[in-house]
Amino acid sequence: MSLKGRDITQGGQVTFMRFRMFLQVNNILFYYVFLGWLGLLSFIVYIRLNTQTFLNGLVYWWSHTLIPFGSIIRKPPVYPVRYYGNTLYYTYDKILTDKYTAWCGITLRNELILSGLFASIITFIVVIGIFWYIGRVGKKASDDEITGGRILEDNPKVVARLMRRRGTASHIVIDGLPIVKDSEIQNFAMHGTVGTGKSTLMRKKLLRLREAGVPVIIYDKGNTFVEEFYDESIDVMLNPMDRRCANWDLWSECQTLPDLEAVTETLIPMGNSADPFWQGSARTIFAEGAEQMRGDKKRTYNSFLRTLLAIKLDKLRDFLAGTPASTLVDGSIEKTAISIRSVLTNYVKSLRYLQGIDREGKKPFTIREWMQGNSDKKRSGWLFITSNQRHHESLKPLISMWLGIASGNLLSLHENRYRRVWFFYDELPSLHKLPNLPYIIAEARKYGGCFVLGFQSYAQLEETYGPKFAAAIYDLLNTKFFFRSPSAAIAKFVEEDIGQTVRKRFSEQTSFGTDEVRDGISYGKDEERVSIVSYSDVQGLEDLQCFVTLPGKYPVVRLTLKYQPLPKVAEGILERDVKTSLDPEIEHEISQQESSERLAARKLFIASDTQGKTDAAPAGNSVSVPTAPAVTGPDSSSTGPTGEKPDVTDKPARGGGRENEIPHGVSTEGEVVDMEAYEAWRQEMQHGTRDEVRREEVNINHHPSHEIDMEL
Repeated sequence: MSLKGRDITQGGQVTFMRFRMFLQVNNILFYYVFLGWLGLLSFIVYIRLNTQTFLNGLVYWWSHTLIPFGSIIRKPPVYPVRYYGNTLYYTYDKILTDKYTAWCGITLRNELILSGLFASIITFIVVIGIFWYIGRVGKKASDDEITGGRILEDNPKVVARLMRRRGTASHIVIDGLPIVKDSEIQNFAMHGTVGTGKSTLMRKKLLRLREAGVPVIIYDKGNTFVEEFYDESIDVMLNPMDRRCANWDLWSECQTLPDLEAVTETLIPMGNSADPFWQGSARTIFAEGAEQMRGDKKRTYNSFLRTLLAIKLDKLRDFLAGTPASTLVDGSIEKTAISIRSVLTNYVKSLRYLQGIDREGKKPFTIREWMQGNSDKKRSGWLFITSNQRHHESLKPLISMWLGIASGNLLSLHENRYRRVWFFYDELPSLHKLPNLPYIIAEARKYGGCFVLGFQSYAQLEETYGPKFAAAIYDLLNTKFFFRSPSAAIAKFVEEDIGQTVRKRFSEQTSFGTDEVRDGISYGKDEERVSIVSYSDVQGLEDLQCFVTLPGKYPVVRLTLKYQPLPKVAEGILERDVKTSLDPEIEHEISQQESSERLAARKLFIASDTQGKTDAAPAGNSVSVPTAPAVTGPDSSSTGPTGEKPDVTDKPARGGGRENEIPHGVSTEGEVVDMEAYEAWRQEMQHGTRDEVRREEVNINHHPSHEIDMEL
């Protein structure tokens, strides 16, 4: 409320101006409404009464008006009365007393009343319709006009009705909102922070898929869906820490060398290193080693790991003889071989948890055969690939490899767009990079593949896959569910991704003055582009609320999920008897070999002490290791912890003993992560020949993050 003179003046001018304009409209409207009422009344009377009765009735009522003047009328007027073709002439008093003329008058009166009532009802309805139409035109004129883009719809039922009218509604309905028919082969994205409803959304989809009996591959980090959906009678589980794990066989799965090379892409990811030599070499050794062992009928994961990780380098060279991998463990590049083997150990050691799964009396299992056997069944089982938080980092290479194999084998099926095979990869960034994922998702629609990818933010996807790779994957996901993103930067990304509305915005201008001629209202529309939702809307979403974008010309839907608890049908995990190792022997050999190789690598980098001082492991956060024996001269040699005499000769240190440092810009895993720092270090170390510099460049020791650490 305001009592300021300026506000009262403006309010009064605007109010009375609008009132005058309202009266102007109503005057014109009611003038024509009245004419219409009269015309309608006359039409009804004309239909219901004949001419004779109508005219005689008029004569009767006219004569009735002359009654008050009877005393002054000297000569009563005479009026014609029509009676079935004859015309009679009666005085007005005779007309009033005649029964026939009286009946005509009463009939005319009654018909006029009844016809007037009908005409009034019809006119009232017409007036309401006119007011509604005028109001609708006015509202439409004052509303913003959408000329492009999408709009936001808060009621999912409105969009559902639109889909049903178009015949594009799918049988998969999520809390009143159906997905677009056949859009499941165009893939889904679930984007949002933790605890906002992604698992609830997956649960609703899985319920419908279980009813439909279609095959599903689920990556279940946390064993949530195992507890709610796992059926041991038809489903298969892959989790080496679980007693229910199938007896997965590497060699049956990978029937050729190219198959083995394909699985190494996820087992040993390339990462974001500028120099792919180390991971590429480790991949080659793994694939060639597994292929060499294929002919051994007594092969086990134990013997395979022992060969790759525990035997001496010369024996490994003999095992790989005749393959491209043999040059990578050649004795002339022993330092390089040590680093490559360290990278290999860091990833391949996850296979040690597979030791023992074949001792449960289970027949060998392969994802390839499972896919071929379940893809076209009317009632198919599901494949659960699971882990929990405690074991996830150890199993991460193995899980990533299995998921890569599952998605890759989809493309080995015959083409069938009407088949449905679902892949649920929640928390996708928690896996290793799946390099073939964009290609597989793009081609999967031909084979009926439906991918549901979940991640907390697009930034996570970029961190794992890089900007271009992440963009390629994200662009293949057509139906997207955006849950809350509390960060402004991520919420702005969602705002931009949901899109814009192109509209003509209504504007109203009012002018008034002391003279009514100056009073007026002008209307106009200006085109503008606005975001469908603001980033604040994304930040303010409640739990179980999301914005849904559908493929095609459909509104963006604000969807509220209903939480539906499900009964527990299975244990999340039934742990096998696994403590730190399934095979203490190979663990001991790996540990001893790593210590020996580290010591040998250290001897290759650390300059000899010409004064006869002994080298010692540095203090700090590093774990102490067996110290090397004293070095007395350039030709001195030492014996490692395994009693083996490394084929290494120390040389005097250059540059004040700086050769015992890891080069700047190089990670402890042997990857060049900062090229500028690395180049600066290399220029600084150029005190010898170019060949010596090159040797320093490639012979960088590598150690896993959870193994023995040593500063060099």
